[in-house]
Amino acid sequence: MDRKAFQFLDNWYNKTPSKPLILRGARQVGKSTLVRLFCQKLQIDLIELDLEIIKLRQIENDVSFSIDKVLEEIELVSGRKITDRSLLFFDEVQGQPRVINRLRYFYENRPDLRLIAAGSLLEVTLDALRFSMPVGRVQYLQLGPMTFSEFLLAKQEHVFLEQLEKRGIHDESDATWIEYGSHLLKEYYYVGGMPEAVQCWINGGKKEDVRDIHHAILQTYRDDIPKYSSNKAYERASDVFKYTGAHIGEKVVFSDISAAHSSSVRSAIDLLAKAGVIIKTVHTSCNGLPLAAGIEPATMKLFFLDIGLLNAMHGTRWSDLFSLPSEHLLTKGNMAEQFIAQHLKGTDMKNPSSELYYWLHNRRKGAAEIDFIHSYSGTIIPIEVKAGKTGKIKSLWKYIEQRQPGLVVKFDLMERRKRVSDITHKALDTGGAHDLRSTLLALPLFEVERLTENLEDLL
Repeated sequence: MDRKAFQFLDNWYNKTPSKPLILRGARQVGKSTLVRLFCQKLQIDLIELDLEIIKLRQIENDVSFSIDKVLEEIELVSGRKITDRSLLFFDEVQGQPRVINRLRYFYENRPDLRLIAAGSLLEVTLDALRFSMPVGRVQYLQLGPMTFSEFLLAKQEHVFLEQLEKRGIHDESDATWIEYGSHLLKEYYYVGGMPEAVQCWINGGKKEDVRDIHHAILQTYRDDIPKYSSNKAYERASDVFKYTGAHIGEKVVFSDISAAHSSSVRSAIDLLAKAGVIIKTVHTSCNGLPLAAGIEPATMKLFFLDIGLLNAMHGTRWSDLFSLPSEHLLTKGNMAEQFIAQHLKGTDMKNPSSELYYWLHNRRKGAAEIDFIHSYSGTIIPIEVKAGKTGKIKSLWKYIEQRQPGLVVKFDLMERRKRVSDITHKALDTGGAHDLRSTLLALPLFEVERLTENLEDLL
């Protein structure tokens, strides 16, 4: 199955010199498979070491450490000669985290080598050991579940994909386009983007087989919790895992998760977010860029890694997805928001620490929430998500009143002749009535991966 990350790897591999690449992402998102398929595709000599099984003694040698000695040991334990066509792949690098500290020496002493390090619990392990990344000496690639377009590519939906790539801000969202895209979207909601589940589905597996894979992955995540949490924190992390599945896209109430002190609950949330199992979205005041400067860390909402896994947790059946109209079904469990969240999170593959933001106007009267806040080319852009063909935008008007944005974005499944329109609204305050104005970019949910291109055309 093809992944967008192949192009990233190709650019990295052909750059001279090439920094060691750290490949990050949760378990089961396809990190190891990505490297193997890439090497197979380009006929690269892959030398792979699983550091949870093999320990490189020369990496730990502080007395007479040298890259030449490390490479000799790698050749010995792998039984392979390192050549100019070799790619060294340290998998499950959390099994020997000292490797991360040594990556800078590979770059400084052997910049001709191509080296990838990957680990599922990397951030958690480094935090626990108080290790730091070799700044400026490594490059990063964040890998998440397969996106909707990668899922369609695996299904060989080439005609739809070709039209998807060509559609721009001046094209309409007609009934046939929306109906066909919505059908594929519901299928993705069931299967999700975990590569093993997608592979099973496109190979003719039954719906029950896909669900079995989902439940096995979920159990793996549950089993992983003791690996990155102490006995004291284990229960908190388990509580957060359960809470996230039941309260997708809702403002987190720490006391609803656990009776423990809120600081320990926040620590558990951070652990699961670092492990890549959940996606944290934090409130920002939107007073200016960067968005992180205006955050309130304790005000957040949570999403899950993958929508297929989420629906497995919910027990959502195939018939549930396809028997009800989109506007009735997709509101349940905030599935539309989950879909957008995981795709926005995967937008910046080069930045593993990229955050998601939202805006909350929490007063007794006129409470409003903007689902996501996005920044592009120096512009702060509010994003509203609606599940189906209808949906008022009261929150957007509240945001427009407060922040006067020139552009707002809405994702839904509405048929439209125009995707870009000028919108106006009459607001009342103590000074009387006044008009609010902005430009609305309205896109189908399943075109979220085209957001950057559409913003580029518009701005």
